[in-house]
Amino acid sequence: MNKNSVLKHFLFAVAVVLFASCDDDFNELGTNIVGIDNFNFESKEYGITAVQQDIGAVESTNLPVNPLGIYDNPVFGKTIANFATQLQLSTVNPTIDLDLQPQIESVILTVPYYSTQLTLADGLIRGTYELDSIYAPEPTVNKMKLSVYESGYFIRDINPADQLAQAYFTDQDSDFNSAKIGSPLNNDSDVAQNNQFFFSNIENVEETTSAAGVVTTSRSTGMKLNLSTAFFDAKIFHAPAGKLLNNNVFKDYMRGLYFRIEENAGQKGSLAMLNFKAGKITIKYREYPTKPGANPDQSTKVEKSIVLNLTGNSVSLINQDNPVIAPGSDKIFLKGGANNSMAVIDIFNANELNELRANKWLINDAAITFTIDKTAMATANSGGKAYEPLRVYLYDLNNKRSLIDYGLDASANTSKPKFGKMLHGGIITRETGSGSVNERRGVTYKVRITKHIMNLVNQDSTNVRLGLVVTEDINNTTNKRVKNPALGGKIKVVPLMSAVHPLGTVLYGSNAADVTKRPKFEIYYTKPKQN
Repeated sequence: MNKNSVLKHFLFAVAVVLFASCDDDFNELGTNIVGIDNFNFESKEYGITAVQQDIGAVESTNLPVNPLGIYDNPVFGKTIANFATQLQLSTVNPTIDLDLQPQIESVILTVPYYSTQLTLADGLIRGTYELDSIYAPEPTVNKMKLSVYESGYFIRDINPADQLAQAYFTDQDSDFNSAKIGSPLNNDSDVAQNNQFFFSNIENVEETTSAAGVVTTSRSTGMKLNLSTAFFDAKIFHAPAGKLLNNNVFKDYMRGLYFRIEENAGQKGSLAMLNFKAGKITIKYREYPTKPGANPDQSTKVEKSIVLNLTGNSVSLINQDNPVIAPGSDKIFLKGGANNSMAVIDIFNANELNELRANKWLINDAAITFTIDKTAMATANSGGKAYEPLRVYLYDLNNKRSLIDYGLDASANTSKPKFGKMLHGGIITRETGSGSVNERRGVTYKVRITKHIMNLVNQDSTNVRLGLVVTEDINNTTNKRVKNPALGGKIKVVPLMSAVHPLGTVLYGSNAADVTKRPKFEIYYTKPKQN
């Protein structure tokens, strides 16, 4: 239905945008254009069909970030996220001379958390951090059992059947679990490192001494586990000849680590997104500078270390105990990670697009607004915190790529990079009020596609089918394979950052009973006045 209105929004006349850093305090930028007597500024809603498409398991090889932990969501079920990774020698073929009697003092595994260091009122830094990308009701209270095993499953680079990169999928946890070797390596007496593990925000302090005697202190927060010194003495210091020669040999000899999470009775646990590839194992040991004689002086031993990086091939392994609700058009369940699901969207019917092309109206702004089913998502609260995807990503499903509006949007947020491309949008809009971010429910996601529509109208571009997914990071638009192609084999890949994201949301579909909540596709345009 046509309606006269002042043009509210436009996209491409904005060259530079200043963007507030708060996640929920995002404000749409717009302007009013002064009317010209010979033109009318109007808007019209056009047809849109949006239905859910279940995807299932997706490729999770070498993701940029990986979930670890437990997240229990009443809508989407319980997620238990495990992880497997190869190890690589920081320095290949290290010199290990058993005649010097090397003795391991510690083996420490560290993986950083995404966090911000907190400060006191007077500006002084304190030894605690605010953790980011963690989903948990009171994570220090709800503990989990974490076991780190030697992995017996070899993660190949190449699939010998087709000579392409080997793909591993989110639903392969049983393969890695059945191949784990021995007892857990994180067997320290401190139960916070194993049977009562949680993501701590307390500062880790590490001091290193250089050969010149200079002491360097580093401060950070992250996973810090003491691993079995006996295991690494046997595996590294007493490795068979040639097994440490290079990383190709080493990755076959020691096939990596398998991180396994289990529930503790009566505790909900927590889930965090981690950059495992920034993790490492540091083996600190002392040895004599020369071959010792009888009754050697222990004080002459020198400190040395060997570092193993968590930078080999890795796989995110997800156990999902409740499948996504069956597809329909009245509700759309968008879900990242395992049991992935998305929305398949068609805009315009033939007559509507032909009308726009024939009239040659000037397109000023075009956007699709998706309304969140707040009632459904309210039941997904976990301990009073509403974990909703901060962003959705709309893309060209036919050609498996971003829309032109994405590429033309240079807006950025230096403090929160995930909130770049804010003109193109897809950022959650929350309820107004005084509550915290997690207490205020999400209301809508709005995505601008102005240039995409311009091209359809003025350049007769193909009216492609669109895909909508949740995303962990809008800045990454590469794709990952799905295990079983969907939509009659048409969907063989999905955006990588949907495979990464552990959260989901419920949107109203194009057949929702309440027509005001259906996806809204609106175009603002300029047309000459009729004389």
